[in-house]
Amino acid sequence: MSSPSGEPGRAPPSAGPDSIALVLGLLLLVDLGLSVVMLATDKNLQTNFGASAPYYAHWYGVLVMGLVDLVAALAVFAWAMPMGRNRMPTMVRHNGLTGVLVWSVLAILAMVGIVEAYMQVGFTSASQFAHYLFGTTPYPGALSYIPWLYDLLLGMYVLTAIVAAAAVWHARSVRASPGRSGAS
Repeated sequence: MSSPSGEPGRAPPSAGPDSIALVLGLLLLVDLGLSVVMLATDKNLQTNFGASAPYYAHWYGVLVMGLVDLVAALAVFAWAMPMGRNRMPTMVRHNGLTGVLVWSVLAILAMVGIVEAYMQVGFTSASQFAHYLFGTTPYPGALSYIPWLYDLLLGMYVLTAIVAAAAVWHARSVRASPGRSGAS
């Protein structure tokens, strides 16, 4: 498809920002903020429950998650604004939104799957580690941390994935609609 200016694959000029993408970008920033709070406050994450000097490998995992959230949020905000949207091929935007969806799903899987790493952090069973991660009250004998923060971050990633799926669907439907090639 081509835009009114004749450039193939580019969106026609659009008046306002893409509201779904703006919400997605904001959710990614909330994910980042929660990761930062977790990195700063969870002494168990920082030191492997006091068994190692700061910073333990899982702390770096959360740091990487936060950095990916930051980069994704900045990209989504660029795509959400008419100036950015009108300068890029719609396929690039669609693939980027799909990448954010894939990232969110991978983050969810990693956060749930980490329960299987219970032996690495000194728990005797996956259910004990799950109780520590997903409990709303402090785990007995654990160092200082915010017990419900992991649950909140996981819930926010689920919400981010849902909004990312809506953004991908919206971008695909806009791209497929006759007479429009990418405006939102």
